[in-house]
Amino acid sequence: MIKKKKSYNYYKLNVGFFPDIVKLCFDDKVFQQILKDHDVTLKASALDCGIAETHLIGDGKDAIIVLVFDMSLVNDNLGELVDTITHEVSHAVDHLAEHIGEEDNFVNETRAYLSGHLAGQIFKICMHEKEKHARKTSRKVSKQKGQGVGRPELQVDQQRDRSAGQNSISTEPSALRRTENGNWIPEPKTNPSI
Repeated sequence: MIKKKKSYNYYKLNVGFFPDIVKLCFDDKVFQQILKDHDVTLKASALDCGIAETHLIGDGKDAIIVLVFDMSLVNDNLGELVDTITHEVSHAVDHLAEHIGEEDNFVNETRAYLSGHLAGQIFKICMHEKEKHARKTSRKVSKQKGQGVGRPELQVDQQRDRSAGQNSISTEPSALRRTENGNWIPEPKTNPSI
């Protein structure tokens, strides 16, 4: 029996050689899925207030760090998004240091490189999610209006017989044409030069 690979609605962030425990999601439903996937029975919820949160969940040996962003509250001000990401990355780096037993937390270059690495990943993912959220929102709005955003209606000029015709430009039949006899055989043309 071939087992289907599980699909996840959240992101696993690359933390280099540190324990692979940092996750990113965008709503409480997916946050609950992360807890379930990691066998966490603790009752917790995400995004009770604010635009973003960072959670360290677990004991000293097994833990996960979950960053949660509410993309519906992210506006077009990229400066605010960068500020929020930087703030949450700072918490995530502190939690990671705590998890691995780094007594003095990460300092100097270790903190700087890890923070920059995480912030870059999160920014790219947030921009992707922001676009997805915008598409979902525009689909909902267009469904509410009862019209989709589609192609404009094409209008075709019609011939007198209501057909579009070969080139949509009506032309009168030519006065000069060959005549046919009663057997539908073309009669020869006369040569006026004789």
